[in-house]
Amino acid sequence: MTLIASSLAEKAVAGFSERILEGAERRVAEILVPRRVTRGVVEKYIRKAIANRSWYTLPRVTRILLLLVRRLPRVKSPVLTGILREIFLKVELASLKGRAILYGILVALGGRLTEILGNVKRLLTLGLFYLNQPVHYRIYG
Repeated sequence: MTLIASSLAEKAVAGFSERILEGAERRVAEILVPRRVTRGVVEKYIRKAIANRSWYTLPRVTRILLLLVRRLPRVKSPVLTGILREIFLKVELASLKGRAILYGILVALGGRLTEILGNVKRLLTLGLFYLNQPVHYRIYG
């Protein structure tokens, strides 16, 4: 009976932590990913993905989509804009700045520091402090 209870508790915690992570990723997207998608934005993210080596971890369909959208002057479709923003978020989270802001948000939420969630510099600093700590000292809050 305790095995069932413990496995249910683990699944509940895993689901809860996934929701928190999704919320934190949504906040990172609000902060870093642009709302309007133009040719220059797509080219910038292609260069950034190649520079931080996340280009090679993206699926082939995603890379082809980015290369094709690069030829458009502006993306008008809301569905395509949403898909591209998700791709841009993956590229941002592969960079140090994106990961630092993500961990800064997670640490701020864990420590109940909701007043600094709007301050990008503080989130970046908090995330960099967290990432520079040794692994066994990393605690969310």
